Amino acid sequence: MKINEFINKANHNDEIVVNRCDSLIRVYDNENDLLFRIPLDATNFLGIDWFTSANDFISKETSKYLSELIEEFLKTPIEDRAIEKKYRLVAKRKIDQMPKYVKKIITGFDEFIIDFTNLKSEAIQYNDSDLKVLVEREPLLAPAIDAMKKPMEDE
Repeated sequence: MKINEFINKANHNDEIVVNRCDSLIRVYDNENDLLFRIPLDATNFLGIDWFTSANDFISKETSKYLSELIEEFLKTPIEDRAIEKKYRLVAKRKIDQMPKYVKKIITGFDEFIIDFTNLKSEAIQYNDSDLKVLVEREPLLAPAIDAMKKPMEDE
């Protein structure tokens, strides 16, 4: 099971909130209390960081559902969990020392706006699925997006 698939399936349950932060999947109850963290490279239940007994905060049905999801996730080889790469879109200029970073992209019925910034810290971070959605919406931009995308780990 892929990381995003695990998070999406878990978030279909109303009793918990699941998100990814760095190299961890975090599971919270409805009161925003952290129940446990799953390292992305965990291979068994012993690798999970437990903060409290989840059974005290969620129903037995949710606990069973979550246990089955976790078990399926842990059985998936780490390399198959598909940790998505992150990208920034960078427009090269004639002067290489002054790149322009994409700060925002607005698409509408009859408009398409790209807002640039000189500051890397203000640039939007995209993953492959984000860029796929953008290309599906604006297919003529595919070559430009491919030319502009710069992996975050290159920096």
